[in-house]
Amino acid sequence: MKEGQWYPGNMARAVTRLRQDIKIVDLVVELLDARIPKSSHNPAFAGLVGGKKHLVLLHKADRAEDAATESWLSHYKEAGTPAMAFSVHNKSYLTGLLNYLKKEEKNLRSGRLKRPLRMIIVGIPNVGKSTMINYFVNKSVTKTGNQPGITRGRQWIRITPGLELLDTPGILWPKIDEETSWPLAVVGAIPPSRIDIQQLVQRLIAFYIERGKEKLITERYSGIAVGSAEKMLADIGLLHGCLLPEGKVDLNRSSALLLRDFQGGLLGQVTLEFPQA
Repeated sequence: MKEGQWYPGNMARAVTRLRQDIKIVDLVVELLDARIPKSSHNPAFAGLVGGKKHLVLLHKADRAEDAATESWLSHYKEAGTPAMAFSVHNKSYLTGLLNYLKKEEKNLRSGRLKRPLRMIIVGIPNVGKSTMINYFVNKSVTKTGNQPGITRGRQWIRITPGLELLDTPGILWPKIDEETSWPLAVVGAIPPSRIDIQQLVQRLIAFYIERGKEKLITERYSGIAVGSAEKMLADIGLLHGCLLPEGKVDLNRSSALLLRDFQGGLLGQVTLEFPQA
C-alpha cells in the first residue's frame, strides 16, 4: 500500500473544521485503540489540541492485554498526559470516566465561568468514537442546537446540565509507513479495499505465533493445527467452507473471516503495540 493512497479528500476539510471546533471547547478527549495506541494516535492532534485540557482514553481495553494497557497508562503518566483505560461495554470504565468529567465540570464552575463543561471527542476512523458518542447521546438531556455567542452551524448535545458534547469526524493523516499501516488495517481504520487482506491476515497470524498466543486461534477454529501462517489460514478456510468453485480454498474469504473475528474480540485479548522501553 503506497503512502497517502487511502487518504480521503475530505480529511483536509475535516482537519480545518476540527481546528475551529477545538477553540470553543474546554476538554479534548482523544480516543485511541488500546490494542494499537501508537498507530491510532494521529500526530496532527498534538498541534490541534494546543493548550486545551487533554484526556487520552485507551478504548476497547476489554480487547487488549491488561498488562500492556497498564504499561501504556504508565507511559502516559510519565509523559504528563492524563489517560484512562476505557470501554463502553464495561460499567467500571464508564463510571471512572463520568467521575473524571464531573470533577472537571466542578473545577470549571469553581472559577469565573458559570457554564457547562464543553468537550469534544476526537479519534481516527473505527476507533469506537461513534459508539461512545451514541452512549452519551442516549444519556442526553437534550440537543441544544446552535448556541448564540459560540459558533454557528454546530450541534451541541447536552449530556447533563453541566456537560455538553460536540461531535467530530474521524480523521486520518495523509502519509503513513508500513509499520503503522498494518496495525491500522487490522483494527479496521483503513478500508479493506485498500489493503492486501491475505498478506495482512498472515502477518496477524504470525504475530500470534511469535507472541506464543497461537492457541487463541486454534481454540477459536477448533480442528486446525499450529503451522505456518499460510497453512493455518488455508485450514481455517477449509474448515469453514470458504471454497472456490474448483474446490480450492478462497483465501480472501478465509482472511475476511479471521479479520472480522479479531476486530470483534473473538480471538482473545491481544495488544499489537507496546511502549518503548
